[in-house]
Amino acid sequence: MRRLKILVLSILTLVIITLVAACNTQTPAPTTPQTSTPNVTQTASTNLTYVGEQTCQSCHKKGNYDKTPHHQSFKPLSAYKFDKTYGTVTVYDGAANDAKSASIDLSKALGVQMDTYVIAEIPKTAGFAKQFYRVGRVTKNSDGTYKIQSAGLVKGTQNWSAEDYSCLECHSPGMGKAGSPDLTITCESCHGPGSAHIAATSDDQRKATMPLPTSQTCLKCHKSDPTKDTTPGATPGAIITTNHYGTRDYTFSKHNTTGMINGCLTCHIPHAPDAKGGLLRNANPNEICATCHAGKNYDVNTIMWDNKSDPHGHITPDHSFTAVPESATKVNPKTKNVEITDPTVLNMIKKALPNLAK
Repeated sequence: MRRLKILVLSILTLVIITLVAACNTQTPAPTTPQTSTPNVTQTASTNLTYVGEQTCQSCHKKGNYDKTPHHQSFKPLSAYKFDKTYGTVTVYDGAANDAKSASIDLSKALGVQMDTYVIAEIPKTAGFAKQFYRVGRVTKNSDGTYKIQSAGLVKGTQNWSAEDYSCLECHSPGMGKAGSPDLTITCESCHGPGSAHIAATSDDQRKATMPLPTSQTCLKCHKSDPTKDTTPGATPGAIITTNHYGTRDYTFSKHNTTGMINGCLTCHIPHAPDAKGGLLRNANPNEICATCHAGKNYDVNTIMWDNKSDPHGHITPDHSFTAVPESATKVNPKTKNVEITDPTVLNMIKKALPNLAK
């Protein structure tokens, strides 16, 4: 009996050892394949191209966007009734001291920026310093037609000087960019090139490829910080309000410094303009104030003072909301810039923007 027990135990021990060895040498069972979602943003970021607003509109409703100041900032030549047919002119490179010239057919220009400048692309063979130029200036005749004159003249001559289209980054953000057919401010001006977006195959991928604009997106063009006046005739070292394109002095507004609101998008709604192309959330701006300031009766025309001295005619109300009151400023008739003269306001600005004090 004792020998039988020993034999059984020996057999069991041998079986256990064999099983353990088999487990250690067995090929692991394959894991279930993981279906990975391609990182569209990383894949496309090295080769993003523009697709044009017509492509965007195949899915996204356009509304009244054509009527907005954004879209209207650059128009085709067909939007104007000219007093005659304008043909080829010789223009000189104003971005390089008028050193070289090129022949430009005005009838084939790209369009007109801000109802003022005719914009054209200069052939690379001309050797100009830049690619795009203001090659003419549009003015309205008394009979309602338009004429094209030189954008500038070569000093001491009647030769047309092609002026650098330095306004391109804000007025025509897609101009010259890969794949872009748009010449004015469109969807991709704020959202970025859309090639990865339209190539995506799921909602999650589409969201990952299309960053949503923020106040910083707006402030790239609608700048808020004051600057030093460097124009001839300016008071030395004078600090001036941003009066050309800016949300003038929004930097110092409590709306900005407290961080309690969603910046520009609290009052403005770029995707739902009204019938006239207005970009406010309410046609009555006083009512916009009341949505947060209940019981207060604000007069927007008072707290957002207007600078009528803007030399470019881009009249933008002050967005400091009395942080920089109109009384703190003074128009310099030599420069048509609004210089900030109030010591308290200057001190506030220098603390927030110390580089201006240098």
